[in-house]
Amino acid sequence: MALEVWNTIFAGATFAVIAATAIAALIQLRHLRAGNQLNALLTFMQMWDKPDMQSHISYTHTELQPKLKDPAFLAQFREPGVSRDEHPELLVADYWEQIGAYMKYDLVDARPWLDVAAPQAIRAWNDLEPAIMSMRERFGLASFENFEYIAVRARQWIERYPNGNYPASVPRMNEMKRGT
Repeated sequence: MALEVWNTIFAGATFAVIAATAIAALIQLRHLRAGNQLNALLTFMQMWDKPDMQSHISYTHTELQPKLKDPAFLAQFREPGVSRDEHPELLVADYWEQIGAYMKYDLVDARPWLDVAAPQAIRAWNDLEPAIMSMRERFGLASFENFEYIAVRARQWIERYPNGNYPASVPRMNEMKRGT
């Protein structure tokens, strides 16, 4: 065989090896991203489940609500450096702010998070909106903008999936029971 033929065969084989390596790398990157997404979701769920966080969430649903009707209380949010010790509701807002930022920059896949936590994000926003609006009067719209982002995305999710996001191709349990 001529040298040119061997050259062509080896060039083709080299291309095939490089292409296979690139495909394997893409598959590995996809698996790595999925693993990172799952790790982030689990970390956020662990943060949510901590007793301190649950206590703060409970406070925002109950004791905080009458306080938010007091203009003097709301004025505290317009002061620089509001203490999280005196205002634990801001720890809940900080939690959602962090998740919203990660979601906004696609560091966390919004779909599984919204599937799990959309109602909680909306409820937290509704509970804390008066305090955030008071804060924005002085500090502008950037105050807790990522929290607002996740609350809006959560509302859109629920509007899109009012009955949940159950896969259409999988029968519901009541359908399975009727079939047996």
